[in-house]
Amino acid sequence: MKGKFVEATPREPRDRSLWSRIRAKWFVRDLVLVSVIALTVFGVLTQAFWFLAVHELDERVLVKIPEGASVRRIASILEEIGLVRDPDKFVLATRFLGQTQSLQAGTYEFGPEFSELEVILVLKYGEVAGRHLTVPEGYRASQIAALLKGALDIDPAEFMDLVHDPELMAELGVSAPSLEGFLHPDTYRFRIGTTAREAIVQMVSESRRVFDQRRRARADSIDMSVLEVLTLASIVESEAMLDRERPRIAAVYHNRLEHGWRLEADPTVRYAIGKYRRKVYYSDLDVDSPYNTYRNTGLPPGPICSPGVASIDAVLNPLTGTEDFFFVSNGDGTHTFTRTFDEHIKARNRAARAQERPTGGEFSLDSPGGG
Repeated sequence: MKGKFVEATPREPRDRSLWSRIRAKWFVRDLVLVSVIALTVFGVLTQAFWFLAVHELDERVLVKIPEGASVRRIASILEEIGLVRDPDKFVLATRFLGQTQSLQAGTYEFGPEFSELEVILVLKYGEVAGRHLTVPEGYRASQIAALLKGALDIDPAEFMDLVHDPELMAELGVSAPSLEGFLHPDTYRFRIGTTAREAIVQMVSESRRVFDQRRRARADSIDMSVLEVLTLASIVESEAMLDRERPRIAAVYHNRLEHGWRLEADPTVRYAIGKYRRKVYYSDLDVDSPYNTYRNTGLPPGPICSPGVASIDAVLNPLTGTEDFFFVSNGDGTHTFTRTFDEHIKARNRAARAQERPTGGEFSLDSPGGG
């Protein structure tokens, strides 16, 4: 029996047609999927760029976010001052980032340039508005009060009342006539709305941090309390202009204290009379005050200003081996140091001639600092 040859080729066109239709469907499906993904990515990027875009304000603005405000309420507040253009998008973005419960209350400052994403992050991290304030070394509490008035509108009278408030001093662990000298000079960042009390607590806390365990141990080794160190350091701060001279000026006062001499420091007289002029007259030396070191032996009751770290360390580590008991200003920031009263008079006369001014009536001749 002869076999028959069966051709399979007639079915191939039908198979190719089927696969073509299947591939066409896959292509359409993939095209739709890619298009959807592309549009989604485009939309996300568009919104992202919208939130990342930098906007400008005519001037910096303050905004207060109240406690317990919802995200939608926050968006409305921000829209009112021009920080948000579309509250709905802001709410949506906040939810997308998972920050609906993270936005914090407080007073914030924005501008002149900002992005809406930056607004969200600032509220998330509680970066409340603030002011940087530098308290210079040697400033008195009254001068610090004036700085705070200008920067934060803190009432100077309220500030000074707190500086002398026994309850606050007890709370802060300060045993002194006042908080004068415990308001450490430094650069601070105070938030907008900082109270006088909060500012004082922050500065006293910095003073405590500076006067650490190492410095306390050194004070104990020279038989001085923290109050005594700050008091003498405040006098050194008021006398010295150059850091290199601070340990020698401190040594002069240490020598006087050890020998039972009066300090006779002109800055303490200025503090006692409440007139912070450069010149000290003989008539000023009679002021009846425990801060007048021309009339009283030993240290005054407390600091006369806020000493810096250099003056504190100078008191803790005075120049060793010196027998100086006097010093006089040369008028250029430097001082001439002497051991005897006669040498001091000669140094004063030389300084007066160099500065072309008379010595009579202006300074006490046996003053260590000579003004």
